[in-house]
Amino acid sequence: MNLRAIKAILIKDLKEIRREKMVVFWIFVFPLMWVTLMGALWGGPGSPVTVDVGVVNPGGNISTLITEIMENSTINGTQLFNVKLFPNASLGIEALKHGSIKALVLFPEDFDINITSGLQGRVLVYFDKTDPQNYQIVSSIIRSFFSEVGREFRARKIEMMMQYIPTEYKEYLLATAEPIVLEEKIIHGESGRGIKFYVTSFIGIQFFFATMLMIGGSVLEEITKGTLRRIAASPTTPWDFLIGKSLSTLTTIIVSIIIGIGYARVVFGATLFPSLFGWAIIFTAAVFSMSLGLAIVMLTRSERSTPAVVNLVSMPLLFLAGIVIPESIMPEWARPIAHYFPLGRALKVLRLSDIYGRPPGELVGDFIYVLIWSVLMAMVAVASYAWAIRRID
Repeated sequence: MNLRAIKAILIKDLKEIRREKMVVFWIFVFPLMWVTLMGALWGGPGSPVTVDVGVVNPGGNISTLITEIMENSTINGTQLFNVKLFPNASLGIEALKHGSIKALVLFPEDFDINITSGLQGRVLVYFDKTDPQNYQIVSSIIRSFFSEVGREFRARKIEMMMQYIPTEYKEYLLATAEPIVLEEKIIHGESGRGIKFYVTSFIGIQFFFATMLMIGGSVLEEITKGTLRRIAASPTTPWDFLIGKSLSTLTTIIVSIIIGIGYARVVFGATLFPSLFGWAIIFTAAVFSMSLGLAIVMLTRSERSTPAVVNLVSMPLLFLAGIVIPESIMPEWARPIAHYFPLGRALKVLRLSDIYGRPPGELVGDFIYVLIWSVLMAMVAVASYAWAIRRID
């Protein structure tokens, strides 16, 4: 191993980065754009949602009362519903199909009669499931609203009944009407946790996409320029070249991560600086990504096909590995990918460790899983590199 040669390659690469505009964009500019957009959109506590809802009201006293409650319901000063009245169900459903409203509430003609007679009052609610996430939000809000209205109706009815029953039976009547009472206890977690989640996403983009792109692009460029062929005839070995390239990639990525962490702190007032265990996870994941990128370059060795293959591998996995989209909102078929793919597992461990404060002892099994895959991928990369060197010689 020629330490002087490794140092020379490292310094040469670091000096050349500023001249490579695309590398500067993907390594520095794009991640900062990501932190800015994600932090601005979803990094804060968020504001209450106002739901555009249509109502078909036959004109009964109780249905009118419920409609007025919907019109006047607020959360933190924000209107909960934007109510639009329709004379019949056909017009309401047509508006729902065209996206003018998010849900249609239909009170049947016998709604008031059933309620005043002590029977169940059925309400029909139509939803548009074109946007699954929007459907979950809207349906949850409307279900919660009618659940609270039903609870209030129940309380009033029991209040009237209690005037006519002995005192010793009142508790049993209450328990019969509402057997389970849910009490909410609010805890205030550490501030800035939202932006910390997106800082880890930024770190994930760096140790996955940017690392693979950088090692792949720099090695491919040297192959194209014939550097490896010249190295074969010099005191510098191909292995010195590989170590120098890997060190320059790691150095650049770590500097980029530190810049992004500081940027989040300045812009949003909160950030996440990885612990020692977190840095170990980042380093291990970066080794896997570099090895995967190097293996792709060595097996393709084409200026046209290599970037295409790198993008083909990395772009879908940015979403499926839980880096961009949280695993919790992924469809069932995609969650195993985020769980078993090494970089997805690494990001999950980083979040559990440095956002939720889980001790390393509880996560060491997941870390070993990522470490084993990193070693195996490094072996594949070294083997493919040795194979390519023999062909050049």
